[in-house]
Amino acid sequence: MSKYIIAIDPGSNTGVTIFKVDKQYKILKIENKIFKLNKNKLTYSKDIILNRLLYLTDICNKLYDDYKPEHLFLEAAFMNVRFPKAVMQLSQYIAVIQMSFINKNKNINIKTYPPKYVKKFIGAGGNAKKEDMTKAVSKIKELKKLLSEDLTEHEIDSIAIGYIGISELKKEDN
Repeated sequence: MSKYIIAIDPGSNTGVTIFKVDKQYKILKIENKIFKLNKNKLTYSKDIILNRLLYLTDICNKLYDDYKPEHLFLEAAFMNVRFPKAVMQLSQYIAVIQMSFINKNKNINIKTYPPKYVKKFIGAGGNAKKEDMTKAVSKIKELKKLLSEDLTEHEIDSIAIGYIGISELKKEDN
């Protein structure tokens, strides 16, 4: 029987990867999505940030309803002293994502990974750029045949985040 795992790279351009896996966490299929929160028309509120948060809530609710994941993996916020407002918004996005999934399933396993850890684990190095991450992810044997072309950096990051989470689940199973 297969199940689903969702990995998210949160931000104004939110990258989402849905992993279909078997009982042993072998990846059977990967589906990628990108949600541009800043392209959403002001349909919820005149406040731009509140509008993005409400839109993100709707996205998360739909993702849960469509896939019923048992695990959610996210990239954690990182401290950027040059752009404190961006860090604050990113933290809000992460909180909304976590709360949306928890409201749907109180038992969902949620784990966050720091960006530098993700880059190192994938083999791209702690200060990797987009091209480095794309190369590193495309070299992972288990993912090679499942990756589509023209993935955004946010989709690549969500694939890497999910791959880490799935790798940890495989270790726990053994």
